[in-house]
This record gives sequence, C-alpha cells and structure tokens, in this order.
Amino acid sequence: MACHTPECSGEHDARTISHSVIYQERTIVLRQVPASVCPECGDAVLAEETTIVIADLLRRNARSKKTVFVYEA
Repeated sequence: MACHTPECSGEHDARTISHSVIYQERTIVLRQVPASVCPECGDAVLAEETTIVIADLLRRNARSKKTVFVYEA
C-alpha cells in the first residue's frame, strides 16, 4: 500500500508496533499490534479489525491497574 503522507513515496510493510492509547484518563501501551508501516517516514495504519480488537481489549480490562498489554487477536 502506498504511504498516505504527502510527498512520501514509500510503500507500507506489515509489522508489529507498540501503540499508545489514552483510555479513561490513563495512557495504555499495547505491544505487538499489527500495522502497516512506511519504512521511509514511519506512518502507521491500523486495520479496522485491529481497532475493533483494541477497543474490546480496553473494555475487558477497564478496571485493571495494568498500563501495558500485549495485543492478542
């Protein structure tokens, strides 16, 4: 997939990333999240399915004191 960043000619590659989310006034770090990442500029795109899994993970763990989770689809 072509990069979405203006003036970048890179092509996105499938990788796993760490993704930070602010949820209920806390910063949550999700590790090993699948994403398409441009190797030239670092632009990262999450698939709709990935965002659904993340939302579900956050809801299921809303009362947890943990701030770091591993993405598991």
